[in-house]
Amino acid sequence: MKFHYQFNMRDVAKIVQNLILAQPASYKQNAMGLVRMWAHECHRVWLDRLLLPEDISTYMNYMRNGLKELVEFKEELVFEEPLIYTSFITMCKGHEPSYKPVEEMDELKNTLEAKLLEYNETVSTMDLVLFN
Repeated sequence: MKFHYQFNMRDVAKIVQNLILAQPASYKQNAMGLVRMWAHECHRVWLDRLLLPEDISTYMNYMRNGLKELVEFKEELVFEEPLIYTSFITMCKGHEPSYKPVEEMDELKNTLEAKLLEYNETVSTMDLVLFN
């Protein structure tokens, strides 16, 4: 047992909470998008905490086994990069918040840099380095 990993029911609740943010109209004809959102949420809640390669491998085996229940979805499409969902890109474009996939990493990078610049100009300078 590895005591440096602590997981509880709140972690499962985070996944469900963020899946509920999905706009039904965006996923009505896009079941793959919803499955990819589920994978993204699982990765953010569990995978991001894992340290050891064997733990990451075990986690990915659990995810693959979970996908076997959903036979119509191919593993390589579900886990295709970038596997990032966010609501702040649509908000920054002046639209209603909508939890959607990031299609292009450049779009995410540009949005984050613009918001950082805005923050630095209006609040206080935050010397933050953004990595890919």
